Amino acid sequence: MQKLSLCMRKLKHTSLCLLLFLGGIHGLLASTNWDTALDALKTGNYPLADSLFKQIIDEFPNRPEAHLYKAQSSYWLGHYETALYHLNLSDPPVEQKGKAEMLRAYCYNALGEENKAHELMKYIVVHYVPLRDSARAFLVNYYIRTENYHEALNILAQRIADNPRPGLYAMRAEVALYTRDMEGAIDDFSSAIALDPRRADFFQRRAIIYGERGQHNQAILDYDQAILLDPDNDTLWRFRLAESLSSNQYELALNDLGKLIARYPRDIELREWKFECYLNLEQYENASLELEIIEQHDSDNWLLKQYDSSELLARSRMGRLGHFLKKIIQILRREWVFWIPSILFISLITFAFKRRSRRASS
Repeated sequence: MQKLSLCMRKLKHTSLCLLLFLGGIHGLLASTNWDTALDALKTGNYPLADSLFKQIIDEFPNRPEAHLYKAQSSYWLGHYETALYHLNLSDPPVEQKGKAEMLRAYCYNALGEENKAHELMKYIVVHYVPLRDSARAFLVNYYIRTENYHEALNILAQRIADNPRPGLYAMRAEVALYTRDMEGAIDDFSSAIALDPRRADFFQRRAIIYGERGQHNQAILDYDQAILLDPDNDTLWRFRLAESLSSNQYELALNDLGKLIARYPRDIELREWKFECYLNLEQYENASLELEIIEQHDSDNWLLKQYDSSELLARSRMGRLGHFLKKIIQILRREWVFWIPSILFISLITFAFKRRSRRASS
């Protein structure tokens, strides 16, 4: 009996040790899964994180923080209703409550429940100061989508007052354009440029506004700066070319056209603009050559129906003659103090000589 009792004690002890060992292994595995799942969530491996948090929840269904992280992985995988389900089961600590509410708002928004998301973000602005700027960013986009530009401008003004950044000034400039406040848009782009003068897109967007207002020289100056910052951006070259043409600055336009045509020699539109520049500058020989190039690439081009190379060359010869006569007239006008008395003097001498000849003959 004593031996039996001793064996039973040993068996109980062994069983207890085995249970403790297995529990330790199970806890270790759970801990390992938890750390791996958190790392996967941080590094953006959402499928792995989602799978591991699901396993953890299956084993520990009452672990609220697991539901919070499962909600995050589900959101990033586009499973918004699942994310909301797990958010409702989570009980985040105070420091994470704001982020949980923001995640809930994003889920509502993704599901098309924009009004719910809007109200929740307004709540976050009031109650969660660290998340206020992010919530306001959401509200700005919401008001732009719903064409409530006045509210969007108000929220942007609050964001700029709290933390002025070049991107915020640029965004407020874009919203101001919706209200046709072009002066305000220019001022905000100027503020953005003052904070970050290395952004070519700020100069470009301000230049577009100048161009729309007919301030072509200001627009060209902004395109100059943008091209210095981003010289390989062909769009900037084309936009500056358009401003040069709009303001009849054909020499400047020819400079940009030369660079663009070197990159795109088969671009007929560029060739057409170059022809127009030569025509307006009365450089008819160059215009004739450009017309011949256009004909080689596009024999049905509309310019060929309106202009003829030989006619342009004839204009060129007449133009040179006219230019020569203009120069003569200019010289005569400029030197009238000299040539008018000279002509009068020569006329008097001639008259006197003729009169003397008549007397001698009589």
